[in-house]
Amino acid sequence: MGSDESYNFVFKVVLIGESGVGKSNLLSRFTKNDFTHDSRTTIGVEFSTRTVQLDQFTIKAQIWDTAGLEHILLSGERL
Repeated sequence: MGSDESYNFVFKVVLIGESGVGKSNLLSRFTKNDFTHDSRTTIGVEFSTRTVQLDQFTIKAQIWDTAGLEHILLSGERL
């Protein structure tokens, strides 16, 4: 658990898919409640988090946006 935040569960989520399908907008909408019609291309990997309350549980989601380049996941780097 983080030093400044308490949670019961952590989920690591990786968004994968073809370039231009809306992975970055999905991430932005879920984590910042923002949607941009003219979004920029993701370079490399982007990361964001959101903490949600579900009944008595606090759940932290760590979400990775892969830029449509799934071979990055095969690089051996641990997320």
